[in-house]
Amino acid sequence: MENTPDRGARFDEYSLREELERAEYRRKLVEELHRKGAGEEMQFPTLMGMLGLDKKYHTYKSNTSSVFDQLAMDIPTVSSVVAVGGCRGRRAEFLEKRYIEGLKRVLDMLSKSPPHGLPQAHSKNLYMYTDCQNEPLEPTKVMPDLVFSPRPKFASDMYDVHIILEGKQAMSRASAYNNHLGQLADYALELKKLQPMRKFVPILFLFGRQLDLVTFVHDRYYRTEIGTILYVNEDDRDGFEDIVSNSLRDLWFILTLPVHEFGHFVDNLVMPKYAQLDVAARPALLVPMDVKRRSNFEVHRRIDRKVYITGRRTYLFHASYEGNDAIFKMTWLPKSRLPEGAVHRVLGDASVPNTPTVYASGVLVDDFCGYRLEYLVMEHCGTPIVDYLQAIRSDWDSAADVADAVTMCVQSVAQALVAAFRSNVLHRDISAGNIAVKGGRVYVIDWGCAKLTEKPSDEQAADMVSRWGFGSSNVVQKESEKDPFTGTPLYMSIQMLFNVRRRGVVNDIESLFYVVMDSLSEHARGKDSKGALGFVLHSKPSLAMMRIGILGDDQRYLENFGVKSIGSAALRDIVDSMRKFLFFEGEAYIGGQLQNIYDRKMDLGVAKRFMNSETLSLLDAFQQTTHSSSSTPIEAAAPNPRTMVTRSQRSPPAWQLPLPAVTASFEGDFEQVNLSDSSGKSAKPSRKRRKGPLANGGDDNDRPAVLPANPPKLVARIAGKLNRSTSAGRAGASKPSAASGSTGKENTKKPKGKKLRK
Repeated sequence: MENTPDRGARFDEYSLREELERAEYRRKLVEELHRKGAGEEMQFPTLMGMLGLDKKYHTYKSNTSSVFDQLAMDIPTVSSVVAVGGCRGRRAEFLEKRYIEGLKRVLDMLSKSPPHGLPQAHSKNLYMYTDCQNEPLEPTKVMPDLVFSPRPKFASDMYDVHIILEGKQAMSRASAYNNHLGQLADYALELKKLQPMRKFVPILFLFGRQLDLVTFVHDRYYRTEIGTILYVNEDDRDGFEDIVSNSLRDLWFILTLPVHEFGHFVDNLVMPKYAQLDVAARPALLVPMDVKRRSNFEVHRRIDRKVYITGRRTYLFHASYEGNDAIFKMTWLPKSRLPEGAVHRVLGDASVPNTPTVYASGVLVDDFCGYRLEYLVMEHCGTPIVDYLQAIRSDWDSAADVADAVTMCVQSVAQALVAAFRSNVLHRDISAGNIAVKGGRVYVIDWGCAKLTEKPSDEQAADMVSRWGFGSSNVVQKESEKDPFTGTPLYMSIQMLFNVRRRGVVNDIESLFYVVMDSLSEHARGKDSKGALGFVLHSKPSLAMMRIGILGDDQRYLENFGVKSIGSAALRDIVDSMRKFLFFEGEAYIGGQLQNIYDRKMDLGVAKRFMNSETLSLLDAFQQTTHSSSSTPIEAAAPNPRTMVTRSQRSPPAWQLPLPAVTASFEGDFEQVNLSDSSGKSAKPSRKRRKGPLANGGDDNDRPAVLPANPPKLVARIAGKLNRSTSAGRAGASKPSAASGSTGKENTKKPKGKKLRK
């Protein structure tokens, strides 16, 4: 809860609903931090060493050993401070206000009359503070107590903020973090979103008279105790003068560090308009410039890209580089991950078509807390495929043009994916935002999640080491179930939704199929729409189960993906061919077995209806090589023997799926659906909920149920239950369904009342 002098004024500006949504948002941020195992205690000297400031700090400390002693005796007590403007409400808010006012007086004493003997080089870099307790910082809705910005400018919006200070009243340090960590994380994420030059976010946290420095880095945060900064009353002076003196000294050191040494990797809070990009340096240098004529790099605008509180962080800019219309991309990536620039080097050496031209690539920050900052300057690739196809579809009189456009896009993307796979590269993140069209040419972009399936050449490996500091021993990586770089969930293949460890080019082509469905859908793209069941994401297993059912229905699968009108027979032939290529072997539907199938046979006779001749020849050569040797099959990884089911062990088509994730999504009402196996016999699902056995290494005896191979009726029932549960909630979910064949006796409840004695 932000500090305000009048809580009643808050409800004029923010509705109660918005405040509750903010609280839930902050709770999720804390969950994400804890999921990463974040949160470590770190001493102040240790933190300065991690930031590379240990020598500077020790010099400063030795030169100012007694400078702050007199200042520690002169600062006012909290009890003598009157909260400016008053504070109506709880007593805790009143105390918070008084502590903030007391700290403001200390800051004024430091900035306006710095103690004698303080090095002049520090005092001229002192930041200006702005009180933001009553007014949100644009373009956000957050209201920190104090924010610091470089001289001579006061912070007018979040773009100017360098350090944030938040004050709270708390009984203990533990309770302060338990109750307010979400608010601090909210501030940190806002700064990460708006300031691409950030290495980390420092937040000063004042709880009572204690001051902490909370440092948010890429996947964790550090709690550093600065110490007691204020006196409650006059009696505290005798016992706390030395502690307060040391705390003031450390606070002054933080508030006088240059921007590029504390928080940013350049001496700029935001992305500069003009800059000189020195690609010859190792690491490369991005130097802000005041005038255009001295720069080789100009930023036109920033492209929106979602930023998270932990993990990978990417910033995109539309820019000009040495006269070329370009995209400038900066990505914070774990040092163990393959650099995107290295992937483009492999793609360029193999002349993979339909990939962007790269003008420059390298590293801006070698290593900071296990992450590196890499940059990529590449050609501008135009419009996302969904926007391109929907613009063509706006004129339904040109159905042939729509079919031609879809054919061109599908053929070009498939050719790029197959050619890259032949060069030992898997894209792994095909989505609507990663395919673009410009001037009639289709590009596959964003290879940041790509993976090499084989070791690169010696020359390529040497380049990875020299340019990105990436060891050749780390090039071929084994993907795990918890790998965060496995793609966008709405476009993931069924196998990836089930966390199958092995993936190949067929999974990327399946993601392309969902991109086409999204492009032809009548619903808003990327949104959970009630009408497009194929894109409703409650959980990954439930989405996989829903898609298996949808794709088994020849007549209604397009409707369930939101495609109400296909437009032409040629376009229908393209999507039908992709569906048959991906989910059929001959005439048998294999959707229900995708959790176990690894070596899918590719029907090139079907593929030629949506692939060009170059792609077909690559697939044919690869398939012959695979089946003529005992090397790695089409899915490039070693199988898991506990989850592998060979063709000789497979029974006739059966739906072998973990039910618990789906029953949880439908409020437990799934038990009312009558199930039957392929022989027509009834098979009741177990009432006991189990975890997915196959995904976690279970055996056949752990299977929860065997479902029919052709399940359109069952999917219709599930869809009906989903619509009722989303509209009526638990009340609707508890009613028996006539379509399910349930008599409703199981849910019959006896009327409440007193029992009659016999």
